[in-house]
Amino acid sequence: MDLEISSRWHHPAHAHTPNCRHVQATAPRHVGRMSVELGVGQAVAGVIATAWLALAAHHLSVRLFGELTLILSLGSLVSSGTDLGIPLALTKLSCDHDVLDRGAIYGAIRRRTLAGLAGTAVLVVLWANAGDATRWWLAALYGISVTVGPVTGSFLALLRGQAIGSVEAVYSVLSKLALPALGIAALAAGLGLPGVLAAYAAVDAVSAAAVSRVAERRLHLSSTADADQRRELSLRATLPLAAAGIVGSLYERIDIFVVAVIKGSAFVALYAAAYKLYDAALMPARAVGSAAVAAAGRDVVGQGRRTAMRLATKAVAVTVPIAGAASLAAPLLLKKAFGNHYGNAGSAVVLLMAAAIPGAALSVITPIALLSRREAIMAWTGVGLVANVVGNVVLVPLMGVRGASLAFLITESMLLVACCWYLPRPLDRGRAKE
Repeated sequence: MDLEISSRWHHPAHAHTPNCRHVQATAPRHVGRMSVELGVGQAVAGVIATAWLALAAHHLSVRLFGELTLILSLGSLVSSGTDLGIPLALTKLSCDHDVLDRGAIYGAIRRRTLAGLAGTAVLVVLWANAGDATRWWLAALYGISVTVGPVTGSFLALLRGQAIGSVEAVYSVLSKLALPALGIAALAAGLGLPGVLAAYAAVDAVSAAAVSRVAERRLHLSSTADADQRRELSLRATLPLAAAGIVGSLYERIDIFVVAVIKGSAFVALYAAAYKLYDAALMPARAVGSAAVAAAGRDVVGQGRRTAMRLATKAVAVTVPIAGAASLAAPLLLKKAFGNHYGNAGSAVVLLMAAAIPGAALSVITPIALLSRREAIMAWTGVGLVANVVGNVVLVPLMGVRGASLAFLITESMLLVACCWYLPRPLDRGRAKE
């Protein structure tokens, strides 16, 4: 249920393919630098996003804040369907070719944009079922972000292929700074939830235009058609790359939809507030995870297990004290950041902080395991998705937001065991890309 921050399934480092000739063979220093830039940029952006949601919680009623977080979560959910495997394919393409076929790239981006329009329609339907059907236009307004988001993401994927992380880091921070500026202005003007959603749409639309222009200046695009590049970006070639990421995104975001259907928007607000503390606790681990694939280098099969376990140990070590402190201070943090009402979610935070321990390890392990055993990890993530839904359906009516947190803890622990089992072994080279 990641509202603002990239999940481990769409991790910056996740986009580096193990046989990338351009980046990993000629510029390993730049790959490492890019991972640091992306990690720092996301961490700063995450802090700003948390602060913005805290401000929104103070200025909106519990019901309206619940509706805001529900729309954001549903938007993230349907956005997973706009992936189509294209970002990973674009990164690979940018790695392997110094000159890029402009027509092939823009054709792939158009396909993602059309998927965004379809996602907007799905978003409206989901909102009508879980939110307020009479105000369907709120979901349609946020659908602007769902539609233009793939443009930004596609160009950032191309830049990652050239080991350029500074653009994405700057974009992450500036867009998160612009959002509260516009959002606070909308609230001050009395525009309420529609004004806040319009702020999201405006920031994302401007970001898409700005990032695409900057990226075109940094990349070598040609009008000459390249049959190989067009074949690599065809749907037949890219769709298999999308499966694991889509299932993983559904797993991480489905719980808020279940909570909304069972308990309503007020409980969504409580769970969203608790989950933002979980996000904050995982920021250092995600920064460590951003270097995972780059640290393993070209030989993911030979070096992946050792690299993953070493970095996972560091990620867990830095997360444990943060999670412990957040658990102890949860009621106070929630009341100060979001308001007195949100102190009721303190017990949910304790469970989410426990889930942060396997989550920290997974932020490092998942990209490496996914690159080496994509089908196995996808299958286990599908099992996790089903288990998460079943856990929420059973536990939320009994325990409220604590039930959603407990279901997440159980499935995160299960996935950690599965991902550790499927980490590559040097003797398994023949099965590396099943």
